[in-house]
Amino acid sequence: MNDRKIPIANIYYLLCYAWNHVDERDVVRLEELEGLEKVHDLLGKVLAEGTFRLIRRGIDRGYRELREDLAGIRGKIAVGETAKRALLVRGQVACDFEELSHDVLHNRILRSTLRSLLRLKDLHSGVRAQVRNAYSKLDGVSVVPLHSRLFRQVHIDRNRRYYRFLLSVCRLIHEQLLVDERSGQATFSDFSEERMEKLYEDFIIGFYRREQDRYRVNHRGRTIAWVDEGTPDHQRSKLPRMEADVILEAPERRIIMDAKYYREAFGGRYGGKLHSNNLYQLMAYVRNREATEATGPKHEGILLYPTVEAPVAADVHLEGFPIRARSIDLSQDWRNIHDDMLALIA
Repeated sequence: MNDRKIPIANIYYLLCYAWNHVDERDVVRLEELEGLEKVHDLLGKVLAEGTFRLIRRGIDRGYRELREDLAGIRGKIAVGETAKRALLVRGQVACDFEELSHDVLHNRILRSTLRSLLRLKDLHSGVRAQVRNAYSKLDGVSVVPLHSRLFRQVHIDRNRRYYRFLLSVCRLIHEQLLVDERSGQATFSDFSEERMEKLYEDFIIGFYRREQDRYRVNHRGRTIAWVDEGTPDHQRSKLPRMEADVILEAPERRIIMDAKYYREAFGGRYGGKLHSNNLYQLMAYVRNREATEATGPKHEGILLYPTVEAPVAADVHLEGFPIRARSIDLSQDWRNIHDDMLALIA
């Protein structure tokens, strides 16, 4: 399945749920996304609109450490530097001090990402104008080379969720942007199958955490122990890690859900059959967790695919376990996606 078959508005919703930033999705209204067909246009629109909102609220400031040659004393005197350069002869001293400034790391990343977007030749003209305007409004904030390590250096408290959301957008743009160092031009690479699979999985986790309260969404404790009686201790480390995508638990039901982002949900020599590897994997999850987490109702399994051409619907019982295969049509109106996701676990 290709992300270009999913409407831009739905891509936006997937990202908001995957990042746990559903409250921030009103950065843009859905009608403002009409006419946009490319992911980088969506991200540029969100980043520009988000920057405008930050500016209206007041962008963050922080203290920067500076050293300057001054006629008076400010902060601490850098004695060694002052003597080394014989500044006293000129009536000056080197001073180290702190200054409150908008030129802090998270603002630098924001402005630098806006600058990177302007390198895209095929950026939508309306989005380009907004991005350029947002970039200019951050005048005084330094543009820096972006790299993965820089994003890890940012420390923002939980009260600045809006900044965290925009930095998630910046990180995604950075990861997908390919810059030609000679020409300075940039291209935005399409989401790979692996990235879409991860986005799909994270969306499902985020959605069920947010939109229902019947089940506990076991999104951290998804590791399933092997039934490995008789295996010597020194051999257990050789067993691969077994981790389900989503585990939903309620007093009356336990569901192990495995998200499969495939172009074709059905495979096999004769067609119309579920992929055997998908079933084997899900059965390993269900069987081992039933044996190692015996307290509670019997486990169920769900294979969840995105719809491509035809809906997927299969119901079987394997070794006494109810196993279902279903699909979610990500091209439909978002309200229908919402209802279908809840109906799946009703």
